[in-house]
Amino acid sequence: MLIYRLSLFTALIFLLTACDFSKNSDVKLLKNAKCEANLPCTFSNGVKVWLSEKNLSPETPFTIFSDLPANIQIEDAKLKGITMYMGYIPQFFKKHNDLWQSNTMVGICSEKNMLWNLELIVKNTTTSQIDTLNYYFYVTY
Repeated sequence: MLIYRLSLFTALIFLLTACDFSKNSDVKLLKNAKCEANLPCTFSNGVKVWLSEKNLSPETPFTIFSDLPANIQIEDAKLKGITMYMGYIPQFFKKHNDLWQSNTMVGICSEKNMLWNLELIVKNTTTSQIDTLNYYFYVTY
């Protein structure tokens, strides 16, 4: 019985630290963002990003789409929790017709309105310039 209680206690501690709430203010952060959360966005370098659904729920698959100019390629992509710490989730974009897409999902946390950031690192193959694009979206339940 003692081992069961210790296991349960350890699991609870892990859950609470995995969903550790960040001190980031989503209101402040989104005020300075290039685009509105959960809506399609076109960045200054011509990269477009949008979601398969406007309203997302945790532990439910969704797709992130991107339309890239001919001279832009994706170098790296990951999802990072903003209003809670849940590590990061690597994203793997694959080309389908003329669009790039990443099929993904995020976990559930005790916070009912989680702000996530897609950090998309792209390279201009003509100029070798690297840009980090931040696309924000909420996942709620």
